[in-house]
Amino acid sequence: MNRRPALLLATLLALAAPALLAVESARPGQRPAAGSDEDELWYAMDRAERDLQQHPSLVRDPALNAYVRGVACRVAADHCGDMRVYIVEQPWFNASMSPNGMMIVWTGALLRFQDEAELALVLGHEFAHFRQRHSLQQWRRAKRSSAFLGSFGLLAWGGGAGAAGYLANILGAASMYQFSRDAEREADRIGFAVATGQGYDAHAGARLWQRMKDEEDARRYGKPVPVFASHPKTAERLEDVRSAAEASGQASGDSGREAYREAVRPFLAHWLELELSRRMYDSSVRVITDLRKHAEPEMQATYAFYEGEAYRRRGDEGDLARARALYAEAIALPSPPAAAHREHGLALRNDGRRAEAATELRRYLELAPAAEDAAFVRQYLAELEASP
Repeated sequence: MNRRPALLLATLLALAAPALLAVESARPGQRPAAGSDEDELWYAMDRAERDLQQHPSLVRDPALNAYVRGVACRVAADHCGDMRVYIVEQPWFNASMSPNGMMIVWTGALLRFQDEAELALVLGHEFAHFRQRHSLQQWRRAKRSSAFLGSFGLLAWGGGAGAAGYLANILGAASMYQFSRDAEREADRIGFAVATGQGYDAHAGARLWQRMKDEEDARRYGKPVPVFASHPKTAERLEDVRSAAEASGQASGDSGREAYREAVRPFLAHWLELELSRRMYDSSVRVITDLRKHAEPEMQATYAFYEGEAYRRRGDEGDLARARALYAEAIALPSPPAAAHREHGLALRNDGRRAEAATELRRYLELAPAAEDAAFVRQYLAELEASP
């Protein structure tokens, strides 16, 4: 076992300051003084970043990364050179920025954004935490409390947690967990100012947080999801961003909707499948319904199919009928997913509509001949095509 993390932890504990002091905002290109407690914090974050760079959940698509980094640099302005932006495949709504400049955006957030202005507002918020050095303040506070060991378990990595647990440690390290409400309010104000200062729509935050509140309200059970567990109350944040938008006097601004949709379109089907993998179907129905309301025509079939999947997998009373109707709707729209033909075909098969079912299953195999379930579908098709 590598003992360096344990030694580092002992060193950090010894460095605990006698008082929590306010810190100045970070300047572009600024690095901590050698041997300072902030230098030690950067050391831990640099280590987490190196691990993240090797993690299989990192999204490496050059075009998507360039696009998200471009938005981050637009809101960070002179601090652009201080940032490295990473997209991580996690189906939750979250983003974070560590004190060493590592910014992380989760694909669950990218799924839920509907335009570039919403992305810019969230990245501006995370950049504000970085610029105001909130993580350093939080870390110094944590070192003075019994929460230190729990909050900074990343320093004691020794294996055994598996890849998922390891990634959770990296992401937790970057976010530094829950900031104070004062720090969150400051980040909200600065994030709003830097985003709208670049011409982004001042009302984007109100749109986004209304949908997040709707998603939160749709949940019937389970533990709080990351965005709701580690951020201020959603209703409170919604009221704050609405007030800021009204006070700005901005009638309209750049939404960047077309650019955003172009950037994320190739990944939406995969992200929707990941969304359903959370098995939080009440929330997923809400998310997909909202996305579909404002989707371009070529994405309507995809959203209809995945909305149907959310109902089918949830399995409440009436959900199967809703799912079947959505599958039928999906295949009637342009460019439906291959799986929509499979699910519609299986529904027709169960209804005894053999010829129609066979047509849909053949279409599925034409579109996805190498699908993992192709052998099973071929068996169903052979049975349907056999003489009654």
